[in-house]
Amino acid sequence: MENEIRRKPRILCLHSFRTSGRIPQKMISRWPESVSGELDLVFADAPFPAEGKSDVEGIYDPPYFEWFKSDKVQYNTPLVIFTNFDFFVFI
Repeated sequence: MENEIRRKPRILCLHSFRTSGRIPQKMISRWPESVSGELDLVFADAPFPAEGKSDVEGIYDPPYFEWFKSDKVQYNTPLVIFTNFDFFVFI
């Protein structure tokens, strides 16, 4: 065990709705090397380009991405239909 190769824990870092993987990557870059250097962090972008306004516009530069699509139904209800979840089967 003395010559055993130690692998860093790999962590998938997912961003929030209508943002990008660069945003958490930029935030985590402020962590001390003693923490971040012990981890293999993987930052992914969602598969769909954002089709609406992002809450981070003016704070972080585009492009922004979405994990799924949503359409609000206009029948006097708060119903929202979510689509394009197919890619989740591959995660």
